[in-house]
Amino acid sequence: MAKKKKIIMSWSKCKIEVGKTGEDEAMASELTDIGTINDKSTTLATEDGETLTATATGGIVVAEEEGEPVVTLTTRVKEMDFDKEKMFNGAEVSEDGDEMTVKTNVVSDDFSVKLTPKNIGAIGIKIRRAHVSFRPGSSEEEGSYVDLTFKVLACSDGELYKKFRVKAEDWQASEAV
Repeated sequence: MAKKKKIIMSWSKCKIEVGKTGEDEAMASELTDIGTINDKSTTLATEDGETLTATATGGIVVAEEEGEPVVTLTTRVKEMDFDKEKMFNGAEVSEDGDEMTVKTNVVSDDFSVKLTPKNIGAIGIKIRRAHVSFRPGSSEEEGSYVDLTFKVLACSDGELYKKFRVKAEDWQASEAV
């Protein structure tokens, strides 16, 4: 009788690391932890892509083709430090690091993303190329925060993303820093 494989859930605490996408759409060679993630704010969602429909006279659908779904990873980062914000929007940080001048919140580069759930054996996600939406905010309840949305972009070889099983080394690498 086959042994039933234990299910390891990808929930609770997660770590998100990013870096500018490399040459020829390669996964970033260096990844930076984005910081403290707001509780229960991270989701990987898939929305329907564009559907193409051919309609004959009388409104009869004669053919339909579903486009590739749009995959997005969203999260909220608490009190993002100036250097990490600068990585996304190119802001200017003073020499003493106490002041930052923001000229835009538009992210012009594509980023690679690695989402690592806390449970060893759980399934994580590696995205080689994503468009980033950077939306800073502040409230009395949450303090300063940044909402990040990573829209997964298809690479020229057809890859959207990879799934991987989390190993202890995936967490140890950032804890040593």
